[in-house]
Amino acid sequence: MSSQFLAIRDAVKAALLQTPALASGHVLAGREVPLPTEHTQGIRVSLMRSRGELVALYGAARQWQTPVIVHLLARAAAGVDAETAVDSLLASTYARLDAMAPPPGAVSVTLDPDIRWAVDEADQSVVTVTLALIVTHITTTSTLE
Repeated sequence: MSSQFLAIRDAVKAALLQTPALASGHVLAGREVPLPTEHTQGIRVSLMRSRGELVALYGAARQWQTPVIVHLLARAAAGVDAETAVDSLLASTYARLDAMAPPPGAVSVTLDPDIRWAVDEADQSVVTVTLALIVTHITTTSTLE
């Protein structure tokens, strides 16, 4: 039996893998690993800190705000800057997440309008773009389901 947190993270991963799968299906959850040299794009999905508060309306319940962090990674080809290399993946991912229905147990899903870019210059430029999906969900106070 999984917590709602893990179920929400897995629902985001599943949305990114729906046909057509983004980043050629190179979507990992719960792992912060570098982009393998044989891949030009990849996506990492992970949980961040969740903040909960008691909700008197529902009796013994807690409402959570859980950010699901989505890191987009792209390797630039020769003569292409890193931001251009990730741009189509960013547009596709943003549209996919924006259209995502709330997963079971979730009250709402909001795509945070804060997008961050980080470029790592090496033999080939690798860029990481970070998005956050804020999921509001409710659990009972005695469990995280």
